[in-house]
Amino acid sequence: MSSNYVVSVPKLKGRENYQEWAFAAENFLVLEGTSDCIKVTNPNEAAADAKTKAKLILTIDSSLYVHTKYVKNTKEQWEKLKHLFDDSGFRRRISLLRTLISIRLENWTFMTSYVTQIIETSQKLSGSGFHINDE
Repeated sequence: MSSNYVVSVPKLKGRENYQEWAFAAENFLVLEGTSDCIKVTNPNEAAADAKTKAKLILTIDSSLYVHTKYVKNTKEQWEKLKHLFDDSGFRRRISLLRTLISIRLENWTFMTSYVTQIIETSQKLSGSGFHINDE
């Protein structure tokens, strides 16, 4: 079952795609029925945790293996990757806000691309803790 879905999860490359990767990887684990492993450590289910950890390894770029090579369980792996690549600081918010403000319709060929860019940027802002309303 996992081989069908793991292809859909983008490889984690670093900060540039952490948010998209985390969303896809967590939903991949939900489909696999193992999403609890990233939330709690359960020593009674070591085999399931090892499988889940291996599944997550398959979704990250090989250059990042060095960061997760010696983690003990899936929860520790998830937290380590989050700590390394989840950029929700003040500079990130300012950068995203500048991007949102500078999006212009004339720079896009299609209206759908323009709207998609606005929505993606506002969702990234919301994910960083800067909430904006739809107006």
